Amino acid sequence: MRILVTGGAGFIGSNVARLLCDSGHAVTVLDNLSFGHSELVDPRCRFLSGDLGDEEQLREAMEGVDAVMHLAASSIIAPSFADPLGYVQNNLLNGARLLEAMRRARVLHIVFSSSASVYGEPQRIPVPEDDPKRPIHIYGASKLAFEDLLQGYYHAFGINSVSLRYFNAYGPGDLQEPVTRAVPRWIRAALTDQPVVLYWQGQQYRDYVFVEDIARAHVQVLGMEGLHVYNLGMGHGILMRDVVSALQEVMDKPLAIIDGGQRDGDPMRLVADISRIRREVGWQPETELREGLLRSVRFYDGYRHLWERPSLSDRRAA
Repeated sequence: MRILVTGGAGFIGSNVARLLCDSGHAVTVLDNLSFGHSELVDPRCRFLSGDLGDEEQLREAMEGVDAVMHLAASSIIAPSFADPLGYVQNNLLNGARLLEAMRRARVLHIVFSSSASVYGEPQRIPVPEDDPKRPIHIYGASKLAFEDLLQGYYHAFGINSVSLRYFNAYGPGDLQEPVTRAVPRWIRAALTDQPVVLYWQGQQYRDYVFVEDIARAHVQVLGMEGLHVYNLGMGHGILMRDVVSALQEVMDKPLAIIDGGQRDGDPMRLVADISRIRREVGWQPETELREGLLRSVRFYDGYRHLWERPSLSDRRAA
């Protein structure tokens, strides 16, 4: 199949694009590089540097496409408190432009990168897909709103969709700036002999799922007919303080820990019920935490030239 991957130069998108190439698909990556890195794009991909807000660019990207993997988004939670309208613009309105481009080109399959953030503070652990949706920040709300758009486009125009709600993704390729996710923050700090910051005294209970397992789910659901929503996680949780302990074991060094206090937008418990995707798709995670952390450490150690250089925002301010 010929697949368009939006956000294919980013963390999860680059892993998805690479696995699609491995599986024999022809892949076009569309990314404006605001968060992504061209060095992460597999050389087998056709790369277009562009934005979903550019309708002419979207028309070009959609030519000859059979399906879309939509991963382009503003995904750092903290800035959504300062710029909610920007998140709605990028995650919802630009997503609607993508769906319109698909409708005009008669592209009838999309896999959407959603988020466990749609649940907010869940009522049940593990969280099933039909749990009440009460997002506690604009990022989660924008993901849920796009899922609703997908329902409308399916019933009105026959565009089939699969929404994959990631829980705590981690692994190689996570070069997002500013770095806010715990695992890359901690690994980068440890590699440069800096202390790690631990929020909520490490009492948060999380479900960490390796990025290559997430990418494999995208390939497995490709081409499904109908309207589907699936959780992606390990299906069991771990306290954040225990993630730090596992990282210390993997790196074979003690880590200095700083108490970061509390942080806005963080639910205390978030673990996926993955029984639906196991039953309907046959997907299940394969990478245990320590193996995933080891592979992540090796990635960051090998890509210091990217993450140790000044961030884009720092360079613009200079």
